[in-house]
Amino acid sequence: MSEQRPAASAATAGIYLLVALVACVALGFGAGSLLGAPTVGAVVGAVAGIPVSFYLVYRRYRDI
Repeated sequence: MSEQRPAASAATAGIYLLVALVACVALGFGAGSLLGAPTVGAVVGAVAGIPVSFYLVYRRYRDI
């Protein structure tokens, strides 16, 4: 049996980008809240979330 390749969907890739970015911002906000600077934490989470989200999309669709 051959392996099925994931369907290339722009909507799915966009959702991956958005979910990863929101998750990183939420983690940064939570960590920042614990340290007393939630805004700074959210910004750090957003900056870290951009490459993380692109990496997740790359991993998902690299074989296409």
